[in-house]
Amino acid sequence: MQPLHELTVLVIDEHPEVSQMLARGLRRIPGIRVVGETSNVMLGAELAHQLEPGIIVADFRRTGPPCVETYRWLARVSPTSRIIAHTSYLPSGDERALREAGVANCLLKGGSVKKLAGQIIEIASSPDGHLSTNQSSRRET
Repeated sequence: MQPLHELTVLVIDEHPEVSQMLARGLRRIPGIRVVGETSNVMLGAELAHQLEPGIIVADFRRTGPPCVETYRWLARVSPTSRIIAHTSYLPSGDERALREAGVANCLLKGGSVKKLAGQIIEIASSPDGHLSTNQSSRRET
């Protein structure tokens, strides 16, 4: 039986190596249970709908329909999940468009999995699903 405080996470990243590495790292964090991991957007949406994870960490920038529409679609198929856009870059205006599409936070890649896990936990426990310390779209140094 899983602890009541355990946070369920689905990882969707169009780069298979990144998806696997991120899921493997998050599985080592107490309080986080990775319920699925894929590099396929369609499979990711199906898993999100079936598993209803608390958090979806997703990056689809190269494949499928336009990025914002993909996140909007994901928000529709898994309305109870908080979606985190975990991306390598965020062009001007993208963060606003992604938030309007249903993304709770935009986090840049490049930091440690431990820090990402802390941000995921904070987003999940926040009443509005946002980071309190304005860590969105800021690369770690």
